[in-house]
Amino acid sequence: MNIQTEHRQPATGATPYDEVYYPGHVYGLTHPNHLATIATVYGMRPAPVEHCRVLELGCGVGGNLLPMAFQYPDSEFIGIDLSGVTIERGQRNIAALSLGNIRLLHCDIMDVDAAFGQFDYIIAHGVYSWVPPIVREKMMTIFKRNLAPQGLCYVSYNAHPFSHLRDMVRDMMRYHTRSITGMKEKVGQARAIVKFLSEGSKSSSVHGAVMRDQCNRVLNAPDELLFHDDLDQDATAFLLHDVVEDAGRHGLQYLSDADFSRRHLAGYTEEVRATLQRFPESEFMARDQYQDFIDGNGFRRTLLCHEDISLDRRVDLDFVTGFYLLSTSSPCRPDACLTDDTEMEFENQNGSRITVTDPLLKAAHLCLGRAWPRALSFTELLDGARALLEGRQTGDDQRKLTEALYILARSGEVSFLKSPPFLVTEVTDRPHASLLARKQAQTGPLITNLLHQTVQLDDDRTRHFLQLLDGSRTIEQITAEMIEAFGPTIQVKQIDDAGRPAEPLLLSTRQSVDRSLATVGKLGLLVS
Repeated sequence: MNIQTEHRQPATGATPYDEVYYPGHVYGLTHPNHLATIATVYGMRPAPVEHCRVLELGCGVGGNLLPMAFQYPDSEFIGIDLSGVTIERGQRNIAALSLGNIRLLHCDIMDVDAAFGQFDYIIAHGVYSWVPPIVREKMMTIFKRNLAPQGLCYVSYNAHPFSHLRDMVRDMMRYHTRSITGMKEKVGQARAIVKFLSEGSKSSSVHGAVMRDQCNRVLNAPDELLFHDDLDQDATAFLLHDVVEDAGRHGLQYLSDADFSRRHLAGYTEEVRATLQRFPESEFMARDQYQDFIDGNGFRRTLLCHEDISLDRRVDLDFVTGFYLLSTSSPCRPDACLTDDTEMEFENQNGSRITVTDPLLKAAHLCLGRAWPRALSFTELLDGARALLEGRQTGDDQRKLTEALYILARSGEVSFLKSPPFLVTEVTDRPHASLLARKQAQTGPLITNLLHQTVQLDDDRTRHFLQLLDGSRTIEQITAEMIEAFGPTIQVKQIDDAGRPAEPLLLSTRQSVDRSLATVGKLGLLVS
């Protein structure tokens, strides 16, 4: 890569992000594999995630971009940010992982030009609403000029109608803290005034209900989020059609929302479903805009592509058969019968539940849950479900599974990807956890797995255990080192079916290691 602006320092001084650190996180909907999947559904021919170029505007410390670069060494990743402090942090993280396919540049968005080249995926998460109009205009220029012909752009922003309510409370907080400069005091006083005004309002009034809802949001927001998002004087919210019309003036078109499950209308009344379904493909954006009005949506994740691309937004019944499928579903009662038509309930990690009676579909849910975090092709899933039923087959198995997955994928109960994630679930003789996760665990509880998700490791023992999984130690050696560090036994906290604390389980360290290895595999942290 030869970017002339690589070492050009922005002309501005310190930014608020230099003074108040904004921690880097992963955002699953920005991942190139997810973006390629959505683009493929609508008829595009996106670059494969294994060989692509990605640009992130406002990359911060690289918390979102660096795990992508770690996962795909043959792709190229460029991040830019105006905060020199966060870029320096990110560059140290890159050096610690010895990654040669990612660069974080201390650079102004206004300086991005043709020398950067074209990118298959451009990401701008949490930037568009928080920059001046001239920078938003520049961002649209970048989306058009620096986007490859079949490229896809992700841009997120605060949205109306919900942001009207949020802005009301922001006005109150900003007025109250107008003379305060220190972050801790500013955030503390912002929370205090919202709590005071909320409690002082009438709970029976509409205003009081809004104030209490907003107070709950403000009290639970992290300090840095409240400081940079709510107390930012320039933060601006938009209606979807405003952003799409602006994109249209730059030669771009609306592809869809990044969250595919928003197309699923089962949660609406019959009248609402019927009305939204009447929108023709040519008015796809308008349908989404009215859906925002119905939902009271407050944050948008919009996908854009070049205006000359011919899109097909019809989603055929068998669309999932061309993707890799994932689900965290596990049976609520492992002893439930698989082979008859009795009910069997499954629960996902997000707490959602689904009841299934057909044996083939029960077996399919069981297959997906057991395979997690590995993704299965449709054929693998069908064959696996039949195997669980001891080879039983009927002529309509494929149709039945296709119809069920069509609904599950549209609703978000089952995820689907264009390319399978690079990870393993089987524990080898010398278990090897992701280097990225091991480095992250050295400094805190939040780590990133190989599905671009955040995983929380709550205790020192677990984080110490992860450090031992570097591929050089046998399970016996790992056990010996855990005994030396923590003793020959461990107590595992237990809860009963009602969620109440139960008698703790006493395990030998070897039993604990075996359980921990299985857990690490299920968390998507093991590599080959």
